[in-house]
Amino acid sequence: MTARGFYTLLFGSVMLVTALSVGSAGAFLLGAAALIAWLLAVLSVLLAACTCRLSQQAGCAEVSRGDSCPYTLSVSMLAPLPIAPLSLRVATPNGRQSEFLLPARLFGTTASDNAFPCPHVGVFELGVLRVAFGDVFGFFSLAHSVKSPLIPVTVLPVPRETRPLKTSPGEGESTSAQRAQADRTTPADTRAWQEGDELKRVHWKLSMRRQALMVHTYETPQRPDALILLDLAPPPAQGALRAGMIDALTETCAGVLKSLLDARRIARLPLSGDHPRELSGQEPQALAPMLRALAQESFTRPSDFARVLLLASRRMRRTGSTAILTANLTPHIADAVIALSRMGPRTRVYLIAPGALSQEQAQLVHLLETCDIETHHVSA
Repeated sequence: MTARGFYTLLFGSVMLVTALSVGSAGAFLLGAAALIAWLLAVLSVLLAACTCRLSQQAGCAEVSRGDSCPYTLSVSMLAPLPIAPLSLRVATPNGRQSEFLLPARLFGTTASDNAFPCPHVGVFELGVLRVAFGDVFGFFSLAHSVKSPLIPVTVLPVPRETRPLKTSPGEGESTSAQRAQADRTTPADTRAWQEGDELKRVHWKLSMRRQALMVHTYETPQRPDALILLDLAPPPAQGALRAGMIDALTETCAGVLKSLLDARRIARLPLSGDHPRELSGQEPQALAPMLRALAQESFTRPSDFARVLLLASRRMRRTGSTAILTANLTPHIADAVIALSRMGPRTRVYLIAPGALSQEQAQLVHLLETCDIETHHVSA
C-alpha cells in the first residue's frame, strides 16, 4: 500500500464514522466513495498479478559488439478492472538493469518489440527481473520477481585491423630462410652452387665429376605455429573503463587471429581462465569458435601471467611467431617475455592501457624494444 492508499483508507473510515455519529449524508457519500475506490484498487492489482503471464524471446543468441539485440516481450492478462502501466525491471546486454513502463491490455496479449544495444564484449543476461503492478489511483503497488530464466546473449568481439605477425627466420619461404630451417641430418637432393651457400654443404665428389660446384639440399620441417598468449587477469580499472579495456584486449586478439587464419597459418590460442582450454586452427572457419571463447572469458580470475609465459616456453620448438596481449605489464611479465623471445620466435607485445602510458610502463616498453621485441600500445 502506498501513502496515498493509506490516507484514502483513513479518510474513508473517518468519514463513515463521522456520518454514523452525526447522521451526515455528505460525509457518508465521501467515505463510501473513498472506500469503494480503495477496494477496487486492491481487487484490480490482485487480479492483474494473479492472471499475468510473461513470455520473452531474444532475436539472436550471439551478436557482434556495437550491434543491437532484438528482444520481444509478451504480456497476457485477464483483468476486468483498469490498472496502471506495468513497471518492469529488465536486465539488458550492456550489463545494467533498466526500468520500463508497459501499458498492458486488460484482456488479450500485449507485445513489445525492443532492440537493446550491445556495447561491450562478454556474455550477458537479457530478460525481465521484476514486474510491479499498480492501480490507476496509485493506492497499491505489488511487485514480484519473475521466475522464468534469463536469456544469455553472447556479445562477440569485432576483430581489429592488425599487421601480420613477423616470422622467425626458420619459417619463411626465402632461400636463406630455408637454409636456416633445414634439417642437416636428412639430405634430400643436390643442386648447383648459389651465392651465399655454406661450404660445408658442398657435395665434393659430385662436384669433381661434373666439374661444377654442387651442394646438398635438405628436408625442411613443418612450418612452425603462431602462438597467441592473452592475459586473462582483471584489468587495472573499474566500471566502463574496465569494460573498454576488455573490449580492446579481445578485439586486438581477434584481429591477430583473423590475420593468421586468413593467411592459412596455424594459430594456437591457449586460454587459462575459469575453464582452461586451447583452440587452434588454420582456416578462416576456425575464427568463429575462437571469438566465442574470447567472449566467454570473464577476466575476473587473478592469474600469474608471467608463469603462463614461462610455461609456454616448452612449445617454442614449433613456434615461429608469438603475440602477447596484456593490460598488466609488470617487470616480472617483461622478464618472461624477454626470456620467451630469446628462444627463437619473433615476438610482438600488445599493451592495452587507457590514455598515455605511465612512467613505469614506458620504461618497460623501452626495455622490450631494446631487446628487439615489437611492442604496440593499444588505447582502450
